[in-house]
Amino acid sequence: MQIILFGGAFDPPHLGHQHVSQALLNQGLADEIWYVPVKEHPFAKKMSSARHRLAMLKLIVDSRKVRIEEYELEKEGVSFSRDTLDFLSAKYSEHTFSWVIGSDNLPDFHKWVDGQGRGYRDLLAHYRFYVYPRKNFPLEPLHDNMVALTKLSKVAVSSTEVRERVRTNRPITQLVDPLVAEYIQAHRLYVE
Repeated sequence: MQIILFGGAFDPPHLGHQHVSQALLNQGLADEIWYVPVKEHPFAKKMSSARHRLAMLKLIVDSRKVRIEEYELEKEGVSFSRDTLDFLSAKYSEHTFSWVIGSDNLPDFHKWVDGQGRGYRDLLAHYRFYVYPRKNFPLEPLHDNMVALTKLSKVAVSSTEVRERVRTNRPITQLVDPLVAEYIQAHRLYVE
């Protein structure tokens, strides 16, 4: 199978994540999409607990073609995309793996390294990266083995916006799945 890994904090998962996953499947680019929630971000991003982020992801996985891969949550230390791709490619050698990122990642993609210090060029030499358009982030610079998803509508929602709306007591119903909204409210996430 062709499997596209969709890594991220998912803090919280929003409708944009779901839109991208469904579009990748609808366009026949993947047989399955695997969400890969990060435990410890390489760029020291502050995140909610893995328990909450995983619970919210589970609420939006409603298809046999979309699943959650918990490898990064279970391993120790910082998560690097290359290490995850290598691990899953070895574990499931019958499948072909690639990765999807938003265009907001492109300006800093040259900083991507792995646990062995291998850089982004080595990563792209081994794995294809799909890039979906994010509002206010052009599809550039694109590197070899990157595929711009130009037919996808731009994703305007962000987890940052959702958290800010919750913190300032504004509605998030247009940004997240209703089950995620209920979870955020029930657990009083992002209020401070």
